[in-house]
Amino acid sequence: EMAPQEADAAGGAANDATEAPGLRKTHRMRQNTEHSLTRAGSGVDKHVDIAEKRTNSNFALQGASTLPVQDQALRHAAAMPIAFDMEADRPFCCGLWKLQQFVGFVSGVILLVAFVTTRSIHEYPLANDMLGLTSLCACFWIFEVVPIYITAIFPMILIPFMEITSSADIAQAYWSWISMLVVSIFLMSIAFEHVQLPRRLALMMLMRVGVMKPTRLLACFTLLSYFLAMFVNSIAVALLVTPLAISLMQAAEEHIRNTAEAEMGDAEDCVSIERSEEVAEAAEHKAGDVQRLADGLLLSIAYGASAGGIATITGAVPNYFLAAESILVGHFSWAAWSAFAMPISMAVGAVAFFALQWRYVSGLAFTGVPQDVVESEYQALLDEVGPLSRDEIFVGLAQALQIALLVMRPFFLSPLVTTEFDDELLNDATLAAIPAVLLFFIPSQVRPGQALLTWPVVQERFDFGLLLLIGGSMAIHKGFANSGLSLPMGAALARTIPLVHPLVLDFLIISSVALSSQLLSSIGVATMMLPILSSAAVQAMVHPLCLMLPATVATSFSFMLPTATPPNVVVLAKSQELPRPLRFRDFFVSGIPVTMAAVVVGTLLCHTMGAAIFQDQSPLPRWACEASSSECVWVDVPGSALGVEVASQACIFDAAKPDGSLCRIWNGTMLTVAEHMSGY
Repeated sequence: EMAPQEADAAGGAANDATEAPGLRKTHRMRQNTEHSLTRAGSGVDKHVDIAEKRTNSNFALQGASTLPVQDQALRHAAAMPIAFDMEADRPFCCGLWKLQQFVGFVSGVILLVAFVTTRSIHEYPLANDMLGLTSLCACFWIFEVVPIYITAIFPMILIPFMEITSSADIAQAYWSWISMLVVSIFLMSIAFEHVQLPRRLALMMLMRVGVMKPTRLLACFTLLSYFLAMFVNSIAVALLVTPLAISLMQAAEEHIRNTAEAEMGDAEDCVSIERSEEVAEAAEHKAGDVQRLADGLLLSIAYGASAGGIATITGAVPNYFLAAESILVGHFSWAAWSAFAMPISMAVGAVAFFALQWRYVSGLAFTGVPQDVVESEYQALLDEVGPLSRDEIFVGLAQALQIALLVMRPFFLSPLVTTEFDDELLNDATLAAIPAVLLFFIPSQVRPGQALLTWPVVQERFDFGLLLLIGGSMAIHKGFANSGLSLPMGAALARTIPLVHPLVLDFLIISSVALSSQLLSSIGVATMMLPILSSAAVQAMVHPLCLMLPATVATSFSFMLPTATPPNVVVLAKSQELPRPLRFRDFFVSGIPVTMAAVVVGTLLCHTMGAAIFQDQSPLPRWACEASSSECVWVDVPGSALGVEVASQACIFDAAKPDGSLCRIWNGTMLTVAEHMSGY
C-alpha cells in the first residue's frame, strides 16, 4: 500500500502520461502567452538585451543597441551616430577612435598635405591650400573623427595661417542673419517641447479618430511628424513622438495577450482545448502583427519628419546652409522657400506613407488599437502635466504669430521699413525673434514665478553646435572666393552645364546628392556642395538657385540607411524598447522605393516650382553677379543669354588671366574689363 503522497505522485504521473496531446499543447501555448506578456511589461532592460542579440546578427552596420536611449545623449548621437557607437572597438589613438574615424583622420591629413605640396592649380596658388583644407574638413565631417561642431572651427584656425584671408574676416562668417533665425526658431521649438504640446496634440488627434485601425494609425503618426517638423527641429519631433508610438504598441500587445488569456480560461474538455489552441494561435499572430505595425509606425515618424522638414527653411539643417549663402542674401526668404518646397514636401510625404502602408499594413490580421488604450495614454498625460494649460495655449499662439510674421514679411512688412533709398531693413531674423523673446516675458501658470521659457531649459536643450556648423560652411565659402578656388572648380562644372537639358540636370543633381546623403552625412554633403554649385552657377552664367535648390532638397531624401538622417537615428535607438528593434533591412527595403520615387517626383516639382517661384531658369541675375565680385562683373553689353534678349549681362573673369583683365559673356566673346568698368 502506497503513502498518500506517493499515490498522488503516481496519479499525477499517470495523468501526465495519459494527458491528451492537444491539452499539453494548449498548456504550452498558454505558458508562451504568459511569458510574452511578462516580457512585454518587463521594461527597457530586457528589451535592450533582446535588441543586442538581434542587432548583432544584422548587417555589419550600426545597430539599435549601439546607440544611447537617454534623450539628452540621443540628441547628440542623432547628428553624430559614429562617435556615439557605444559597442564599437576603438583600437586607435589610445582607445579614442574606431576604424572609420582613424581612416577619416589619415585620409584627411593625406589629402591636405597632397594638395598643399603638389600645387596642381597653378593660376591660383592659394586655391590648392583651400582645396586641401576643404578635403580635410570633408573627411572629418563624414567619418566624425572629432565632433562635427569642432571640425567646423578648422577654417577659423587654418585659413589665416594659409594666408587666404585674415582672422577678423573669416570670423565674420561664423555669425550672420541666418544664425539669429536659427536661434529664434530653436527657442520656439524648445518651448513646444517643454510644455509637451506635441504629445497632447498627438493624443487628442488619436482620440478623435476613434478605434485606431492600422491605416489610420499610420496616417496619424505620419501627418503628426510631418506637420511638427515644419516648425520644430526634426530631432525633437522624433524624440517627442516616438515614445508615444512605442507605448501604444506595447499597450496594444498587452491588451491582445490579456484578452487571449481571459478567453482561454481553464481548458479541460476537448472542445475547450481546441478553442484555446485557436485563441492562443490567433493571439500570437496578432502580436506579430503588432510588431510589424510598430516597425511601420517608427519609420513613418522618421520619414514624416524628413519630408516635413523640406517645407520650411528651418525644417532641415541643409536648408539653413542654403539660406546663409552670401550670394542669396536679400533675395531669399522663409515665405519664398515654403512656396517652392511645400508641394515637394507634400509629395514626398505621400510617397512615404503609401510605401509604408503597402509594406507594413497590407494583410494585417490586427484590427487596430482599442479606444480605451488611447484613453489610458491620455490619462497618463493628464496625471503627469494636467489638463490643457494657459502655457500650452500661449506657446501655440506664439508659434502661430512667428509663422504669420515670416509669411507676411516680404509682402507687407519689409516695404514698410526702408531707407530713404528704398532699401529694405527687415529680414526674417528680426521678425522670428519677436515671438521668441515674448516667451521670456509671459508668466507660466504651471510653474508660478517662472516665464513660459527659462534660460536653464534653453541651455539644456539648445544645439549651439549647429551655429558652428553654419559658420563653418560660410567660412569655407568665403575661403573659396578669397583663395580663387571657386574659379577653377566652378569653371570645370560650368563647361558641362550648358550641354545638359535643365530637367536632366536637376535629375542628375538630385540623384547624386540623394545617393551621397545616404552613404555620407547630409550635413557634410550640403556643406561641401553648395559653395561649389554656387560658384559653378556664376561661372556658367545661370541662376544660382537652378543648381542649389535641387541639391538642397535632395539632402532630405535619405530614407535607406538607419544613420542617414537624425530622425532615422532617433527611431533606431528608441526601438530598443520594443521586443525586436528596427533592423538595417527595415530601413533599406522600405527606403529604396521611397527614395527612388522621391528623386523622380522631386526632379519634376523642383524644376517646375523653381521656375515659378524663383525664375531659376533665367540667366545669371545682376544681384548674383555683384555678390560674386571676385568672379563676375556686370557689363552694359546687349545680346542673348539662355535664349533671352538682354540689355546688359554678366561677364565672367577669365581663369587663365588671374589679373582679371579679361572676362567672358554668355556667347563666349572675350571682353576687356577696363573698357566696360566706367559704365558699371
